[in-house]
Amino acid sequence: MLAKCADRGYQKSVRVLMMGAALLLTACQSAPVDENSAITSSLHQAALAAERTNDYQTAIDQYQKLLKRDIDDMDVLIALARNLRYSGDSTNAIKILEKLGPEKNIPTPFRLELAKSKIAAGKARSAIRHLNLALKSDPDNWEIYSTLGIAHDLDGDYATAGKAYEQARIRSEDNPAILNNMAISAALSGDIEGAISLLQSAPRLARHSPQIRQNLAFFYGIKGDMKSARSLSKMDLDEEEVQANLAIYSRFRKKKF
Repeated sequence: MLAKCADRGYQKSVRVLMMGAALLLTACQSAPVDENSAITSSLHQAALAAERTNDYQTAIDQYQKLLKRDIDDMDVLIALARNLRYSGDSTNAIKILEKLGPEKNIPTPFRLELAKSKIAAGKARSAIRHLNLALKSDPDNWEIYSTLGIAHDLDGDYATAGKAYEQARIRSEDNPAILNNMAISAALSGDIEGAISLLQSAPRLARHSPQIRQNLAFFYGIKGDMKSARSLSKMDLDEEEVQANLAIYSRFRKKKF
């Protein structure tokens, strides 16, 4: 009887030890997972912070590290390409997207970034092909139409660009980005008055955009209205920058932009 009790006591002790070992093993296994998540989160935060402050090289470095940790993370791949494009390296942005991107069931954000990178690289017609494919799966996306307008502008087809912008505007009325692109398109086609009119009539919220103000200043400068150009320029730039911009406007005007 004592032997049996001792045996049961021994077995119970073994079970307790085994359970303790299992718990310890689980804890040891979970630590790297938690650590891995913390590292990934830290890299994401560093990448986003760098991108927000226009420190694109740091953002690129962080996104590259993230992509090495998970080669199939589509969001990271797109973010890496975007920051390469922002840094002026659209060629490598295209290469990495085409090398690591999906071959089927291609999501809209991927096609959009690939098209934008191709536009930045001067490959308008290739961008147009990707954007038209994106429209088939996402026909109400204003950003696709707006980007398509930019691509057609780059290709010199201002009429088709205008139609694309109008479709974008229907889907996102009073969007500053669309209005800005439409004005640039009008200026590229030689309609400086139309470009000025578009930005002058933009909603108040849109006119608060520094980019729109400075583009409007640019168009005024090309027109020869240096007083209006200076007034707008001074809202966002210091005197040295204002003078530099006015000199650029004068050169464009002499070339009959």
